Amino acid sequence: MFEAPNFMTVDDLTVTSGHSRRIFALKFHPVECHIFLTGGWDNSVKIWDRRVARAARSVINGPHICGPAIDILDNKILTGSWVAHDALQLWDFRNCQLEKNINFPGNINHGEFLYAAQFCNHHTVIAGGSGTCSAAAINVTTDEVLGEISLTNKPVQTVDSIQDGQLIAVAGIGGNLHTATLC
Repeated sequence: MFEAPNFMTVDDLTVTSGHSRRIFALKFHPVECHIFLTGGWDNSVKIWDRRVARAARSVINGPHICGPAIDILDNKILTGSWVAHDALQLWDFRNCQLEKNINFPGNINHGEFLYAAQFCNHHTVIAGGSGTCSAAAINVTTDEVLGEISLTNKPVQTVDSIQDGQLIAVAGIGGNLHTATLC
């Protein structure tokens, strides 16, 4: 059962007051339940702490988030931006600094333009969008593409994985839904 916020306490956190445009992604930290991230069209990812009233704890400037393209694992934040190049990025949670641009297999004429990104495990991420109309599982250390699912000219809107990335699901425009096993 959901409990309505108490408007007389700090439970009434108005997150939209911290962003200047639409919010497309929201992700709780998997271990620290008072920490969560938001991102959207204002080219920023905000890190919030529910214990601090009405202000983001810190900000990552740059990511243009247009879907479920924020994830967090340990001290790493993964973002997928709707931009032509360097769309898939790994950030340090502690200092909000860019650690790495993860090479996403894109077509130079169409760009990357990611809508979704997620950690599968500590070494593998999955991301997809409208530039390639596909999703790719990528080793974050080597940038090796471990597998790819194409939606044939239909943008990928969301991705998910379980069992440390062994089972992957990709879905998008036109009702396309595909599952795959990553060996």
